[in-house]
Amino acid sequence: MKLKHFWALLFLGGTLLAGCSTTTLSGSWKSPDYTRQVKKIYIVGISKQETSRRIFEDEFHRQLSIHGVTGLSSYKEMPDSAKVNEAKIAKNISGNGADSVLMTNVTGRRTEEVVNPGRVMSYDTSPYYGERSYNRFYDSYYNQRRELIYEPATVSQFTIVTIEANLFDAQTKEMIWSAQLETVVESNIQTLITDFVKVVIKDMSSKGLI
Repeated sequence: MKLKHFWALLFLGGTLLAGCSTTTLSGSWKSPDYTRQVKKIYIVGISKQETSRRIFEDEFHRQLSIHGVTGLSSYKEMPDSAKVNEAKIAKNISGNGADSVLMTNVTGRRTEEVVNPGRVMSYDTSPYYGERSYNRFYDSYYNQRRELIYEPATVSQFTIVTIEANLFDAQTKEMIWSAQLETVVESNIQTLITDFVKVVIKDMSSKGLI
């Protein structure tokens, strides 16, 4: 997936994004003053590609439901991201009885390289196996053949996007949880979103929010 497509996954407040995990958690914080659990989270995704936005919000809804939490997909009430604004979001949060709202912002990006050094491997192609005789020149030099295979060094580049995810209390508008994450841009958008949501929800659960 090209980076410009990744940036098309926008979230409220700026930009929302859209083996091993593609997303890692670099740090998180929870307000010590917030002691309740959230039950209804309003998810707002703003994107030029509405399909990506819907995949993101629906995936959040799916994974939150496993924890007994309702994830409210905003695209059902605000299908056009270009027309989403703070007033509409506030009205829908109140109308749906949401107790919190999740906002995510892309804060940076970088490109890294992984170098895999070349190597040489060999294997025996001699016509004789088991016990051998090395008494003659022919036996010792011509019948004991080995093939060499050379694998050249390779350099792989990949893009890492840093993201900040914030959860706010719907009534007080105070931040109750925040996390910093890094996501490796990969070709499968569904896998990328699924993994990102999984890491976010796992940390929220570990903090006692859900």
